[in-house]
Amino acid sequence: MSDFDLVLDRRGSNSAKWDRYAGTDILPMWVADMDFKVPQQIIDAISERTAHGIFGYDSAPIELKEVITARLEILYDWEVAIEEIVFLPGIVAGLNQACRCLVGPDESVITATPVYSPFLSAPENWKRKLHRIPCNNAQGTWSFPVEQMAASMAENTEIRLLLLCNPFNPIGRLLDAGELSNTVEICHENNVWICSDEIHCELVLDDKRHIPTATISREAEELTITMMAPTKTFNLAGLGGSFAVIKNPGLREKFVRGGKGMTSRLTTFSYISMLVAYRDCEPWRKDLLRYLQANRDYLAKRIDAIAGISMSPVEATYLAWLDVSMLKLDDAMAFFEAAGVGLSDGPQFDGQGYMRLNFACPMETLVEACDRIENAVNNLSNTAGK
Repeated sequence: MSDFDLVLDRRGSNSAKWDRYAGTDILPMWVADMDFKVPQQIIDAISERTAHGIFGYDSAPIELKEVITARLEILYDWEVAIEEIVFLPGIVAGLNQACRCLVGPDESVITATPVYSPFLSAPENWKRKLHRIPCNNAQGTWSFPVEQMAASMAENTEIRLLLLCNPFNPIGRLLDAGELSNTVEICHENNVWICSDEIHCELVLDDKRHIPTATISREAEELTITMMAPTKTFNLAGLGGSFAVIKNPGLREKFVRGGKGMTSRLTTFSYISMLVAYRDCEPWRKDLLRYLQANRDYLAKRIDAIAGISMSPVEATYLAWLDVSMLKLDDAMAFFEAAGVGLSDGPQFDGQGYMRLNFACPMETLVEACDRIENAVNNLSNTAGK
């Protein structure tokens, strides 16, 4: 069992998250990796494999494929055949691969915003036009813009690919069956493929249940590339490794062909960590979810008490979407860094006036971050009132 309260010093470990603020007292709560030690079973398995001493090219273990298919059936009642799994070095590579192979030079991509920044950059990497459709936000509750997307697809008949994020980073939403069904319907009507990033699917809070997009209907199954990974859930981002489930044989062939010469092989340790995480670490994941829920609830309570900031409800992920527009800051990023907290700037997600906060850290760290944010905002209010 992991001690999630344990504060580990990541300074000087080549951590991108912590090295951004090397030599300062700023708490990094920006990029989506957790400040928790990974399950001991994974550490032990990697140590054992390291002792072998040879690290050549590896193939995907058949046991890993079997574990994945069994897990998908247990969690989502989703029957997936081994041959329908395509391994990838990471989700971002998969997004780029989809844009490369499914969208022609004169065709375009559509996505809903605010969204994980590689959704915005992947089409541009391949010189494909991107249509950005803002989500609907009423009283702090975000909903997927199905009607607006339908209108855009009808007007822009060259759209060939929807990049979908579910659970939705950064807004913390878990898309419901109605939203997914309607989205699939408009894509089917307009001959639009769906690439669904579901990397946070095992970080669903409050005993809610994730619905893979491809399970919604037969049409969804034919249209959808579903991308998943254990890297966020088990804090394995530095090791990499993900997979796509593609039911449609023609779509699968096209996707695989589009990755040739671009995507790299997975490493020995990618395969090992994926297998052990999925096979042996479910108790750890359940403990993690309980800890994240407590952190989420504490953060929501603290933010609610700070005038000028509000927090969207978090149903999944360990990422909080904070509305700081009422503070009227010229440079929100610099303001919070001066307060001693490093957040992700909203504009990178196409979210002006927002900041994203990663609360996957020991409670002690979260308390200190909340104290710093509250003090900084209170001082701002006091200064403005003079």
